[in-house]
Amino acid sequence: MAIDYSELVPGQSVSRRRYLLDGAMIADYMASVQDESGLLESPESNPLVPPMSIAALSVGGVVQDLQIPGGSLHVGQELDFVRAVPVGETLVCEATLKQNSVRGGWRFMVLESEVRDPEGRMVMAGKSTVMLPVPADDPPGAAG
Repeated sequence: MAIDYSELVPGQSVSRRRYLLDGAMIADYMASVQDESGLLESPESNPLVPPMSIAALSVGGVVQDLQIPGGSLHVGQELDFVRAVPVGETLVCEATLKQNSVRGGWRFMVLESEVRDPEGRMVMAGKSTVMLPVPADDPPGAAG
């Protein structure tokens, strides 16, 4: 079912996902970014999750849940990492819509994200700005 972006209102939760950051997931991330540091290979280390992998999961969940179409632009990103995360931890990523407006044929959506551990402690907070092309028959939506 397609999302009617004009019906999304500021303050609305638009994505909530839970991820287990196991060794296989982190190895896949490190391979995709061509990280050859050997972070996960050292038997004496207690490896930590690369912070940008947490950001990638958070943004990826939002893109999937909002069904962001091709031709959209991710034009801004602010991230604050609050604490390190060991491999094997489960995190909850949630995004809330802060702004939804249309200008010049583009829909601007500002999203705030929070990533927390199972105890509710903050791991990462962020803000993303996404521009989506507006179809000719799309109503302007809420200014926010």
